[in-house]
Amino acid sequence: MKKLILTACAALFCSAVQASPAADAKLSINKNNIKVWTYQDSENPIMMYKAETTLNVPIEQAVSLILDVDHAVKWVPFLGSMKVLSRDPKKGEFQLYMVLDFPFPLKDRDLVVQGKMSKDAQGIISIQNKALKKGYPLNKEYVRLTNYEGDWSFQKLGPQKVKVSTYGYANPEGSIPLSAANMFVQQQPYQMLRKMKAELSKPKAAAALPDILK
Repeated sequence: MKKLILTACAALFCSAVQASPAADAKLSINKNNIKVWTYQDSENPIMMYKAETTLNVPIEQAVSLILDVDHAVKWVPFLGSMKVLSRDPKKGEFQLYMVLDFPFPLKDRDLVVQGKMSKDAQGIISIQNKALKKGYPLNKEYVRLTNYEGDWSFQKLGPQKVKVSTYGYANPEGSIPLSAANMFVQQQPYQMLRKMKAELSKPKAAAALPDILK
């Protein structure tokens, strides 16, 4: 079976997962059929977000792109490298180690992610992710991220149409101004979904999904 695992969480700095934006969410971006809402709670100074779009491809093709670890560095923003630490295809669980390339003069980040894939009775595919505090040796060249949660969901709207939603929160750690971090939260999900659309427009056969998602 082709090596499949979640990749998109590598570039997302985001938050608590929920089915719709919070009541006080602000629609920060609405262009190119991509919407990004940002909001905050009392415990997190850094904004959370939800972003969504619709894609004119089969749901299997969209999910396959997110799961293709070998192809991720070619399109996922800020992803320097990634490797699979463990996986359990029957349970849909996996662990990843990834390095994120931050712009100079900021130090690059790394993190260990625990993820789980599932499909509900309505056919909605979900991928949930959470950073672990342990699982891989610390490297002094990087700032380790330990406060991250994120989610992807894929809802089939037709044979050639899928609704893609992503939610998240992350503390980027280190000396990053809060205003800069919050600006990143607004732009990053938009750029992620824009690049995802561009990548899916290229001719490519969809890989087979893990059995747990079929």
